[in-house]
Amino acid sequence: MKKLMLSPPTLFRLTVCYQVTMRAGEAGFENISSAYLADFLKVDETLIRKDMSLVGIKGKPKVGYPTKQIISILEEIIGISQHTDGILIGCGSLGSALLRYSGFAKYGLRIAAAFDIDHTKVGQRIGDYLVLPIEKGKSIIETFKVQVAIFAVPAGTAQELADWVVKRGIKAIWNFAPVQLKVPKGIIVRNENLAVGLAQLIHQVHTLAAKPKSKPKLETRKK
Repeated sequence: MKKLMLSPPTLFRLTVCYQVTMRAGEAGFENISSAYLADFLKVDETLIRKDMSLVGIKGKPKVGYPTKQIISILEEIIGISQHTDGILIGCGSLGSALLRYSGFAKYGLRIAAAFDIDHTKVGQRIGDYLVLPIEKGKSIIETFKVQVAIFAVPAGTAQELADWVVKRGIKAIWNFAPVQLKVPKGIIVRNENLAVGLAQLIHQVHTLAAKPKSKPKLETRKK
């Protein structure tokens, strides 16, 4: 199947559609409607139909789209059907939780090894992983042809580590460190800044609480 260059909004919608359809399929539904998918994404269902048409998924009026077809095609389009090896750097509380999370495999990511620059953590076992010294990273990256590095490190060390992994062939960084990384052109960075996300959430909560509550409308009745 020909690979499509999807825009970030389209990729986001298709990924959510995949998740929702997986749950529907597990619940025994053979078909799923564009209206049902649109409701999860809070978008017009015509946009969902355009997305499905773009990737070659065909539905029927009043029936919907076959769940098996959505799952198989989106797994190929998104890249879930292929395994991608990654490494994790930083085995503190967050890194340990990420290592223990089993859901990455469902999306094609296989963590090949875990590293830490803190030698007091080296040799510890976290789930199925033995924490290795960062010095062994080069050989692991080359052996497994690793393309993805997951950062769960302090902000002060993240940029230096980014420079280090890029020089050794890493093409994408999933960054949980609270800092914006500078990388060469062609290197992919996905920032998951938990502090920023929390600040936005709290701001929205307080903004919502500050809004004046509307008075309930009285029901009017025709005489």
